[in-house]
This record gives sequence, C-alpha cells and structure tokens, in this order.
Amino acid sequence: MAEPARVIQSGMVFEEDTSDREPFGAFYQDEATHAAAAEIAQLRGWSASSIRKGGLPTALRLLGVAPPPRIVFVDIEDQPLEEARQGLTELARTGASVVAFGSVNDVAYFRSIMRAGVRDYLVKPVTADDLGEVLVAIEQPGDGARPRGRLVGVIGARGGVGASTIAINTAWIMADRLSRRTGLVDMDIYAGSIALALDIEPTRGLREAFDDPKRVDEVFLQNAMKKIGKNLHVLATEEPFDDLVPMTDDKMLMLADTMHGNFDMSILDLPRHFILREPQLFARCDDFVVVAELTLQSLRDTNRLRKLLGLRNRKAKIHVIANRVSSRPDITVGEFEKGMESTLRCVFPLDTKAVTRASMEGRPLAATTPKHKIVDGLHKLCIELAGIPEDGRRKGLFGRKAPRKK
Repeated sequence: MAEPARVIQSGMVFEEDTSDREPFGAFYQDEATHAAAAEIAQLRGWSASSIRKGGLPTALRLLGVAPPPRIVFVDIEDQPLEEARQGLTELARTGASVVAFGSVNDVAYFRSIMRAGVRDYLVKPVTADDLGEVLVAIEQPGDGARPRGRLVGVIGARGGVGASTIAINTAWIMADRLSRRTGLVDMDIYAGSIALALDIEPTRGLREAFDDPKRVDEVFLQNAMKKIGKNLHVLATEEPFDDLVPMTDDKMLMLADTMHGNFDMSILDLPRHFILREPQLFARCDDFVVVAELTLQSLRDTNRLRKLLGLRNRKAKIHVIANRVSSRPDITVGEFEKGMESTLRCVFPLDTKAVTRASMEGRPLAATTPKHKIVDGLHKLCIELAGIPEDGRRKGLFGRKAPRKK
C-alpha cells in the first residue's frame, strides 16, 4: 500500500492520502464567480460547502488548519502581483491544482501568474462553461502523454427498451453539463435511430470508416461527424437493408481506438448481436450500460448479457438500468434485483409524453426537460462514467474534517 503524502503547511506536517481530499474548493469575491462555482459544483454532484467568500487571503488562512482540496479556484483580484505569486505558490506546493481568477488581461501578467505553479488563469467574469473546460484539462494526463478518453458501450437487453434514448441523453449530458468533448456513434448502420431522434442528416461516415479503416483519423472524424452544440459530435448512418457492409473486428478496433484518442468520452450505441460478431470491440470499453425493462424475458437476457460482457471484458464495470418502468411492471424492482443478484444502477419511469415531445423536437430529453427524473438519474451516472471524483460530504474548513496533526 502506498504511503500517505506528507504535506507541510505553515510549520505543521499533515499526513494524508491526496486521493481522499475533497474534489474542489472555491474562494470568490464577486457574485458572478460564486454563481459559476456553484453551478459547476451542482453539475458535478459536489457539495457547495467548499465555496467560500474571500479570495486568496482566505484560502491561505485555512492552510494551517486543513489541506486544500484537489482543485482550488481562487480569486486574486486586487492582490499585488508579487503577493499573489507568493500565495499561489504556497497553495500549489500543497499538491492542489490551482486555478486563479482576476481582472487583469495582460500577457506578461498571465505568464507571471503561471510561473507560480497554477494550472490556469482566467480573466473575469468567469462562467460555469469556463470552469468546466478547465476541469477537463486538469483531469487529463499531465505527463505529456496524449489524452486518452473513456469508451462507454450502451446496449439493450432486448429490443424496444430505449437504449438509444439512454445513449443520446448520456452523450448530451457529458457534452453539455460536464464539458466533455463527446463522440456519439450509432453502430447500427441499417436501422439506427439516433440521426432521426436528433433531427440530423445521416452521413456515410461510418460506412466509409468500415470500407477504408485506414482513413479513420482526427481529420476524418471532424468531417464525418455532425457537431451539435459546443462539445457533442455524432456519427450516424442509414444504409440500405440490401447493401452488405463489411464489418470486422480490425475495422471496429481502428474506429474505437481513434475515438479513444480524440474524445474525452465516446458513447457507442451497440446492437446486441455485436457482442458475438465483434468480441474485441467490447474489450476496448471502460464501462457498459445495459438497458433493461422489468420483465422476466428482460431479466433473463440481462443476465445472459452480463455474463458474456464479463467474459469479453473483465475490467469494465457493468451498469444495469431499468427503463420505461410502468406503475405496474411485470416484476418488481426487488424481484428483478434478486434474480440478477445485483442492484439496478437506475430505475427510470415510463414517460411516453416527455420522450415523444423531445423526439418530435429533435432534441434529447436532457435538453427539453432538464429537470426530469430520468435526466437527474443519468446525470449522476455520467459523473461516475466520466471518472469525476466523488464528494465525500465531510465537513470542515475546506468542506471536510481537519487531518491529524503530527
């Protein structure tokens, strides 16, 4: 087991596991910054207790009592440059990733602040989108390696359970709320529904990727994918039923690896038959989301899928969602979980009206009804899928209890 880090602050030594720190803290001086920090905390499921009024001096006063969170947003407004540099250096030396805010918009000032060891400097006013982009950059590898995103496979236990709806809304939340550069791919090139649901023109991009996989690179994806909003890129094809498209493991892997290298998050809407035809593709996934309904047939097929997915990829985590649950399902949640010998990650109610309205507008439910129960549940799941650190909800000056002094 790794030894805990020894952090020296204000003449005192703290022993702590840095992975156990609170995920973030913010020290603001104006309401716009406060609003941005509060929004990003809500979007990521973090407690707002670590958002405190006061800029750099307040953050420094607390260093002698408790180590800072992993990421610290701090306002340096009205601080003399040299004092700001010294204070930011002290914060950065604790191992925190420090992001500074200020009103000075000058290249020389920016460079001077960056030399203090901060990860970024933002000119106010800042928004939640600004903070989201910075957080994603901080969470990428810092050793010079090319960032490698996460790949999530969404698959229905049976037909008609709403797997594509889940995939669409998962991708939207990743891109819109969590600021991830997200790729959404409808792997059903004959009868996929993503292009129709999002009211976009299907392209031949996926077909071309399978016809000539050596062409698949960053430029190809930029040209083949439809961009929606700031961060969402969609690849969806509708090929004729009588046109046999050659799909093999090596072609699938080339597409998956290119997606991995060019997006923070890649969401693949996978037909069930893929699990037999392209086994190596499933070995590339970091997580699987299995969408089921509360019926005996779905329970049977969910168990069969989980078993086979486990054989294809022993490292990936499998999340099972019960979707379109009516007020009187064939079997109860408890009976389903007992038969599965595991718990359901989410249970989503049947709401044909809301889902149909979103589909008719050509937008995800997360965009048309952002406070819907389904959206709220998927948001929490997306936080986990994206690998965002959990909030321990521990209390203290930095939102957690103070560590033991030595």
